[in-house]
Amino acid sequence: MRNINNINVIAEVGLAHEGSMTLAMSYIDAISAAGADAVKFQTHIAESESTLFDKFRVKSKYVTDKNRLDYWKRTSFKKNEWKILKKYSEKKGLLFMSSPFSCEAVDILDDLKIKVWKIGSGEVNNLPLIEKIAKTKKPIFLSSGMSTYNELDKIINVIKRYHKKIILMQCTSLYPCPPERSGLSLIKDFKKKFDFPIGYSDHTAKVGIQLAAISLGAQVIETHVIFDKKIQTFDSCVSIDFHELKFLCEQIKEIKKAIKSKSSKINLNKDLVRNKFLFEKGIYLKVNLKKNEKIKFDYLDFKKPAIGIKAIDYKKVLNKNIKRNLKLGDPLKMKDVI
Repeated sequence: MRNINNINVIAEVGLAHEGSMTLAMSYIDAISAAGADAVKFQTHIAESESTLFDKFRVKSKYVTDKNRLDYWKRTSFKKNEWKILKKYSEKKGLLFMSSPFSCEAVDILDDLKIKVWKIGSGEVNNLPLIEKIAKTKKPIFLSSGMSTYNELDKIINVIKRYHKKIILMQCTSLYPCPPERSGLSLIKDFKKKFDFPIGYSDHTAKVGIQLAAISLGAQVIETHVIFDKKIQTFDSCVSIDFHELKFLCEQIKEIKKAIKSKSSKINLNKDLVRNKFLFEKGIYLKVNLKKNEKIKFDYLDFKKPAIGIKAIDYKKVLNKNIKRNLKLGDPLKMKDVI
C-alpha cells in the first residue's frame, strides 16, 4: 500500500460502479494498472443522508430512480462489501479511500481502519461529521469546492483542535467545470494562507489542467475516472478515461522530478560545460595570415566548436598583430595574438 506522504494521484470512482461489486473491482484493477496511488469511492447510506426532497442535480434519461434517495439505495454497498473492496485495493497496491456522507458512514469506514479521510465539498458545513472524523486523528483531504475562506477557516479550526494533518484540495463544484473556472490561481493563494499541503480536485476532465495544477504547487491530484466517456453516469462529464489516467500518472512523476531538481546559473554542471564548448561559436580564420599582420573583422569566421577565443570576445583581437603564420580555417587562440 502507498505511503500517504507519497500520493500523487487519487483516482475517483465515485458511483461509476452503479452498485456492482464486479464493476467496482474492475475499476480497482484498471486504476492500479494505470499507475495511480489511491482509489476513492463514496460511502452513502441512503436513510442517513438523504430524503425524498433530494432531487437529481442533473437529469438523465438512463436513470430510472425516482429521486436520489432511491439512487443511493440502489448503488450503495454494505459494510462487508466495503471490507472486500478495501482488501482488494490494498492487494493491488492502492491506498483505499472513500468519502463518507453521514456519521453512520464514518463509523463503517473507521471500523475498516481506513488510513485517511476525504471530506467532500458538500460536507464542509456538516459539523457533526467533521468533528467525528477529526477525533480519529487520521489525515484529512478537505475539499474546498463550495466554501468561502471564512467557512474554510471555521472548519479548519475545528479539525485543528484534534490534529493538523490536513491536505486542502482546491476544487470547483461545477459538473463539468470550464477550465477558466478551475481556480488554479487559488493553489498559490492557499499555499500562502495555510500551513499545510495543497492539492487539486478536478472537474474539468482535462489532463492539461491537472498537470498545470501540479506545476503551480499542488501536491496531489484527485480525478474522476471512467472506462468509456460514452457511458452515461452522473460523473461521466467530469471523468477522464484510463489512457488519460496512465498519461497523467506518468507526467506528474516527471514534472515532480523536474520541480525538485536543482539547477544553477552561477556554476554550470559538467554536462552543460561540455555542451557549451560544442554549441557555442569560436573565432576561426577565413584567410591566411602572416606573422605580424593585423587582424581585421573581415578575416574572421565564427564557427563551432569554441576551441580558442570565443565569438563574444572578437573585439578584443581586432587590430592586434598575429605572432605566427596562420592558415585559413585555423582557430584563433590568445597565444597567437600580440
